[in-house]
Amino acid sequence: MRNANLLRPRFSRSQSGLTLVELMVVVIIIGILATIAIPNLMEAQDKAKNANVIAAAQALASNVQIAAVDTGGIIPESVYEVEELGAVKKLMNPFTKQPIELIEGVVDPDQDAPGTLGYEPNVTLAKPFRAGIDTEPELEPMIGGFVVTGVGIVKGEPAIVVALDNG
Repeated sequence: MRNANLLRPRFSRSQSGLTLVELMVVVIIIGILATIAIPNLMEAQDKAKNANVIAAAQALASNVQIAAVDTGGIIPESVYEVEELGAVKKLMNPFTKQPIELIEGVVDPDQDAPGTLGYEPNVTLAKPFRAGIDTEPELEPMIGGFVVTGVGIVKGEPAIVVALDNG
């Protein structure tokens, strides 16, 4: 009988290990932290891309103004003329990592992809555009003026994030 007891393994709880309950609590806490952190990280990523769209719109507006100086104060009348002057070279869409798309007129978030810029000649902003508050810029006619608009992501939805004029 004595030999039978020697063959049985003895189970003793080690003080240095974790129980299943403790491990489950740790996994649950990590899951809760992940559900809080991931949406914030996605929002921060969208804000960074929107900042890049705004920078591209500012660069385009500056390039158009420089081109107007070179052409005796005449602003380009179409997207084709803007592209011919080289005003959109090296501008990249942060959402697609492709060259930026420039369209005629004000961008439409329902139709145009995020990162798209719009060019509207012979207008100016009637009042300053407030991203996240205004849905569309208010324009008024002005010979020699132009407006550049851009689509980004606001609260997970496409929206106009920038509207600049040359005034």
